[in-house]
Amino acid sequence: MSDTQHTEQALDDGLDSLFSQMPLAGQYLQLLAQAPVAISVTDLDAKIEYVNANFTEVTGYSLEEIKGVNHSLLSYKTTPKALYQSLWEQIRKGDRWQGCLINRRKNGERYLADVTIAGLFDEGGKLTHYMGIHQDVTESHDLQTRLNNQKSLLEGILNAAPVAVAMLDEEGRVVLDNLSYKTLVSDFEQEPADLVLEQYKQRTQGCFALSNCNQEGWSLSVKTPAMARERWFSCQVSRLPFQRFDVDKFFANTPSDYYILTMTETTKEQRRREHQRIQELARMTAESEALHTMQEALQAAIHQIQGPINMIDAAVNFFCSSGRACPRVEAMKIGVEAGSQAIEQLQQALPERPQEARQPVNLNQLVHDVTAISNQRLLQGSVSVQLKLTGVLPSVTGQANRLRVALKQLLDNAIEAIEFNKCAQREIVISTMECDGDLQFVLEDSGPGIDESLKLKIFQPFYSTKPMTSSGCRGVGLSIVQQVISEHRGLVQFHRSSLGGSKVVISLPSDRQGGE
Repeated sequence: MSDTQHTEQALDDGLDSLFSQMPLAGQYLQLLAQAPVAISVTDLDAKIEYVNANFTEVTGYSLEEIKGVNHSLLSYKTTPKALYQSLWEQIRKGDRWQGCLINRRKNGERYLADVTIAGLFDEGGKLTHYMGIHQDVTESHDLQTRLNNQKSLLEGILNAAPVAVAMLDEEGRVVLDNLSYKTLVSDFEQEPADLVLEQYKQRTQGCFALSNCNQEGWSLSVKTPAMARERWFSCQVSRLPFQRFDVDKFFANTPSDYYILTMTETTKEQRRREHQRIQELARMTAESEALHTMQEALQAAIHQIQGPINMIDAAVNFFCSSGRACPRVEAMKIGVEAGSQAIEQLQQALPERPQEARQPVNLNQLVHDVTAISNQRLLQGSVSVQLKLTGVLPSVTGQANRLRVALKQLLDNAIEAIEFNKCAQREIVISTMECDGDLQFVLEDSGPGIDESLKLKIFQPFYSTKPMTSSGCRGVGLSIVQQVISEHRGLVQFHRSSLGGSKVVISLPSDRQGGE
């Protein structure tokens, strides 16, 4: 008989001897012997009476070597003593104990054992033996530790990132996120992913599918009741194929698509760019105002010079036609010629307005631009502005810079009226709406208003309701408005405001009307 056969026979003999007195069928005995886990049976003092083949494979000890030896032979010093105390307290009461122990193989190698110890009882219910079942879980524990470490590393990296990251399922539900994303949930008081996907849906006019926005980026502006100011984010969605385990689909498992949403806040950059844009608009608007003022001044000077010259020229013609000689006629002719040359020089000095292409213009955007340009002056004068803008308006085909100048002149005029008259109520209300195919811009102020008798004069160049000694009184603002609105086939009207001051209504033909 070979050594292997001898060992197997010894195991069978030991098993039969041990369980001959227990009510177990023979097939159960074979199950223990051939079980794929290490099984050992000891007496109540933990002396080994039986081990199966897998026990020998795991520990290196055969039954002949270890029979009658205390099971503590496998114990290793790094296992806490308190754990063994708890183990013995439990199994001596007949309860089952389960846990992990650090064991030592015959060759001295340590391994982590997942151990279950239960009592064996005779027919009378008396505890006679202990049966231990254990597996070497060193590799699986090492793998789980590595996975946990990788998870911790990934979470640490994600949470340290200044970018909000969330993983979405195919329905757009958040299944994983980082701390930055959780912070946005708190700030928005709603799910940021819902806002992103809703804006994407609007951007694609309802043709929404997560699979269509893979690796696509867009800007998102967010303004909620919980936020004091608008915030901007650069968003991107990337597809992530993922193998998801489903018991029912074990034999026909198909990958599921997940999506990684990243949200990078660009509020500071956006505000910086917006500030630069407003500064540039303010500069362009100031240049346009100065240009128009210069044009008005030169044209007025030409008009003032042209009158006397016409009179002198008429006198010269009268004297020449009468046939009477007059020594002063030649001097008068010289004066007329010099005046005509002066007028010609003034006309040549008239600055030309830069050409601006006509294009669709958003009236609401113009209002926002004008109030932003005048924001500092409004704050200094403690004048409040309330905007009542219709959310969706058709565009106006025109010159955006010219229209912006006109609207700013109206706002400046309202601010000046309130400041000059030292009004207690310092309020301006600006509204936009669509009425009978026209777009209307309405500005109301709490100033003194305009007398009915002056409504025809206010559009004249250099006319002002304020004294000429008033600081900053140029008297050209409303003439600019009249000229610009006329260029755009519009109408300007002044009425009495419910705020007590003026109410100016500008009507402009919309692109929708033009299209019809």
